[in-house]
Amino acid sequence: MYNYIITTDDISAANEKIEQIKKSLSSEYDEIGYDIEEEGVLSLVDELTTISLFDTLKFITVKGAEAITKQSESALKELYTAMNDRSSENVLIFLFTKDTDYQKSDKFKNLRKYATYIDIRIKNIPLDQYAKRQFEEDGYKIQEQTLNLLITYVDSLSSLQRAIEILELYKAEEKKITTPDVELMVSKPLDNDVYQLISAFLSYHTKEVFSIYRDLKILTKIQSSFLVSLLINKFQEMYNVSILLKGGMSQNDIAALFNVSSGRAYYMVRNAKSSSLSKIKSNLEDLVQLEADIKSGKIKDDLGLELFFLK
Repeated sequence: MYNYIITTDDISAANEKIEQIKKSLSSEYDEIGYDIEEEGVLSLVDELTTISLFDTLKFITVKGAEAITKQSESALKELYTAMNDRSSENVLIFLFTKDTDYQKSDKFKNLRKYATYIDIRIKNIPLDQYAKRQFEEDGYKIQEQTLNLLITYVDSLSSLQRAIEILELYKAEEKKITTPDVELMVSKPLDNDVYQLISAFLSYHTKEVFSIYRDLKILTKIQSSFLVSLLINKFQEMYNVSILLKGGMSQNDIAALFNVSSGRAYYMVRNAKSSSLSKIKSNLEDLVQLEADIKSGKIKDDLGLELFFLK
C-alpha cells in the first residue's frame, strides 16, 4: 500500500501534487473519493480490504481527513492494519485542508507513522516562477514587470490559475500579456487598495488619499465603517511588522511568519518602513477611538473617516 498525508492551505496546490503522484504511477487505477466525516473510517477500511470487481488497483483520496481525530481507537487500529498491507499496490491519500489543531492530536501523529507526509504551503510556492512557466508553456509572452504586478493581485495558486486563464483567453490572438491587460482583466484585491491608501496617507498625499477612497466607495461599495475596521487591522499589522523589522527580520521572514505571498509582504514592509513606530501607534489609537465614536453615534462614519484623512 502506498500511503500519503497531504496538509495544505491551498487546495489547488494540493490537487497538483495529487496529479503528480498519479503521473508517477505505471499502473492503471480506479479513482475513488472518500469523506471521513460523512462515511467514517470503517467504510474506508472495507474499501481498502475489498478487491475490486475487475481486480484493478485503487487510487483513493480521502477528503475531510481532519475528522480522523474524532474516530475511535478500535476503528483506527483496523485502518492502520489495512494501511500496513505490504502486498497491496493501492494508493491512499489523506487530504487535510482545514486550519484546525489536528496536528497536535496523537491520532494524527500515529497516522503519520504509516504514510509519507507532504506539507504544501502557499508561502513556499514561487508563484512568479509558476506563472512564468505556465505562460511560456502556453506560448505567451509577458514582461517581468507585468508578471510582478500580476503576483500582487493574487493570494493563492487557485486565484493565480484563474487569472492566467482569463488573460490567455483575452489575448489568445496576440499571445502577449501587458500591464494594461492585467489591470483591465484581473480584479485587484481590496487589501492592495487599502495598503495604497495607507501609503498615500503616511506620505501626506491628501489628493491621492481621497482619490483612492472615492474609488473604493464607488467600485467596491465599501462602507466607511468597515473601512475603518480594515485600517485598524492594517495599522496593527504595520505596528507588528515594524517591531519585527527592528528585530532583524527580512521581507521573506515576514511573508513566512504571516503566511502571505511575497507581493503582500512587500506592501506590509514598505508601509512599516515609511513611518515611525510612534506615528503608527498614534494613528492606530485615533482609528480605534474613531470606531468607538462611530458605534456610539457621536459621529457619522463618512465624516469621521474624512476628518481622519485630513488630520
